[in-house]
Amino acid sequence: MSGFSFFPPARMYKEFPWPIWAIGWLAIFKAFLWLSYEPVQPEAMLKLLGAKYLLNMIPMAVFAFGLWNLRKWAIWGLIILSVANVLFFLVYPQSLGAVLVESEVYLYSLILSFITLLCNGPLGDILILLASPIMIRHANR
Repeated sequence: MSGFSFFPPARMYKEFPWPIWAIGWLAIFKAFLWLSYEPVQPEAMLKLLGAKYLLNMIPMAVFAFGLWNLRKWAIWGLIILSVANVLFFLVYPQSLGAVLVESEVYLYSLILSFITLLCNGPLGDILILLASPIMIRHANR
């Protein structure tokens, strides 16, 4: 994989490591899924979350494409961004309320809360950090 491609064909080969493929998609979802979700929160919290997501959007997408190209810079970028995001949720624990979905239907709330915790909240960042050794092992091999 010498050249860079936004969607490298090798990511679809059977030999391509599935954790790299999956974390790349998770990073894409983390970059853009927040645009389709409007939490009910105080205005100050919405502004803070909006700034966080805006600052994360482009780097997260770039690092996802870099990850699919097995670039070390993308892996380290994802690790740094994930650590920063987890720290954000530790510093502002009230922001977790923005990624939990409340509904009268319990199963609906559970499923949507899991998706938003994964794509907008700290769960996806923790998964990226847990996959870091696998990503580093496969970089530029």
